[in-house]
Amino acid sequence: MTAIQLGPFVLGWERFATLAAVGVFLIAAEIIARWGRVPTLSAWAGHAVLFGFIGARLGHVVQFPEVFLAEPWLIIAIWQGGFSPIGAALGAGLVTLHALYRGLAPVPAFGALWLGVMFWLVLTLDLADRPAIATPDISLPMLMGGGFAFADVPEQPMVINLWATWCPPCRRELPMLAEVAESRPDVTFLLASQGEAAETVRAHLDRTDISAAHIALDPESLLARHYATIGLPVTLFVARDGMLAHVHVGEISRAVLLREITALLR
Repeated sequence: MTAIQLGPFVLGWERFATLAAVGVFLIAAEIIARWGRVPTLSAWAGHAVLFGFIGARLGHVVQFPEVFLAEPWLIIAIWQGGFSPIGAALGAGLVTLHALYRGLAPVPAFGALWLGVMFWLVLTLDLADRPAIATPDISLPMLMGGGFAFADVPEQPMVINLWATWCPPCRRELPMLAEVAESRPDVTFLLASQGEAAETVRAHLDRTDISAAHIALDPESLLARHYATIGLPVTLFVARDGMLAHVHVGEISRAVLLREITALLR
């Protein structure tokens, strides 16, 4: 499973697992605090989550100064993803050290934390057991003419973006994806419109002045079915050997895109 749908919202499974584990941690801390009459425990848990979140975001921001100095407003675009586990650990760790110094009882505190971590591990077992997925043996028409045959792709990393003109997050990220695609000849980019006619896609690109160089047409949504994705947009990162390496569900930022490309090139 790569994602979960909650009403109109689609969350990547990793993001859902993290949010669910944080919820379990907070609930466990609140129950233990009330049952054991330890009010400081509940306050610590809330502060640990808050500063862990701030640390996670800032840790990601400092890794890509060229992106965020050019567009500082993207720092608050948390829906695009981009969080540092090390930054989260530092933020939550500093709060915890301060709370322990102020008298926080360590056993109930780490008991609540253990429950949250165990819940996260149970949910992410699905990711560890996910079978490897190779690129499909298909050919898609390109908007500019010709076709894109996966069997003929050079042995280099590939980024596949599944999008549609009716999808607002897709429209927001598409100009950035097209721009990065033009600047990275070391990576194969395929921006595949899902379930739309060529006229619809071409009209959108003409209105927004986006290059059609990497735009493919997937009118039957073959890629979405092959990779079993839910919702749009979805960005797939494929290693040199053609095996799926990472899935990003939802709008993607330039920083996250560059991070994942760097991981593929290692």
